[in-house]
Amino acid sequence: MAEGGGAAPPPEARRAGVGKGIFAVIVIVVAVLALGGGLALGPLVFPPAAQVPTLVVGTNIPFPPFEDYNTTTSTFFGFDIDIARLIAHASHRTLVIKNFANFDALLTTVGANGVDMAASAITSTGATGASRSTFLTFSTTYYDANQGVLIQSSNPDGVNCPSGNCSNPSILDKSNYVIGVQRGTTSESWTNANIKNATVQNFTGVDTELAALRSGALTAVIVDNGPAEAFAAGSGGALVVAGTIFTGEKYSFAVAHLDPQDLIPVINGVIFTSQQNGTYQQLITKWFG
Repeated sequence: MAEGGGAAPPPEARRAGVGKGIFAVIVIVVAVLALGGGLALGPLVFPPAAQVPTLVVGTNIPFPPFEDYNTTTSTFFGFDIDIARLIAHASHRTLVIKNFANFDALLTTVGANGVDMAASAITSTGATGASRSTFLTFSTTYYDANQGVLIQSSNPDGVNCPSGNCSNPSILDKSNYVIGVQRGTTSESWTNANIKNATVQNFTGVDTELAALRSGALTAVIVDNGPAEAFAAGSGGALVVAGTIFTGEKYSFAVAHLDPQDLIPVINGVIFTSQQNGTYQQLITKWFG
């Protein structure tokens, strides 16, 4: 053994200028590499990165301009969807949108904590809101709404709403009228409370009741005024809005009762901040003109 306990480098190494200390380090590194060559150390040395949690948001389409789906790009879009993206960002989660063909099923699933949150133009006020609050917890309100009366442009049944005001039930409550509404919505609640003589048909989805209206099977469809305007605008002149039923509703986002994930403070914060910094108005302009 040479002085200091290190092995002396061979003559060839000494001629190349390799000292005893450097040679010892090389020997140790080679030994470690040789030992490690037979061990599966990869996963221990490089653990997988932690996955970003998701925010699963339930919705019910089509309900433009609040929520809809682009089949070409396979993406959800709309006013509610844009706000949901802001909420996902604020909660440091990845947004996942899940569509429910049945609006009632959407609310029930949220109430059972089956999805994290619902964004689907959900009325949180009035008698309907009070009933829903027994199994849901609502955010602060973010949009004011009424009901719209959608009819065929030819108006074969002669629906007449003076000055565009359809609030008087007698306008639609005629024995020869057939009114379409979506099940589980405030449109259904209004007809249940006010229509006694006309026939009311309940539909699971808005798309099927619109098809029935186009075919002439319905006199009118009662649906929230924003979507009513959007459906008329996208009908190629086949449908028009006869007028408004002034119900004074307000929309909120919804989570499971008592907010088990503590999402409501985040949602409310996004609504407040977006209204203060101009983002909310930009979205209103984007989706409602």
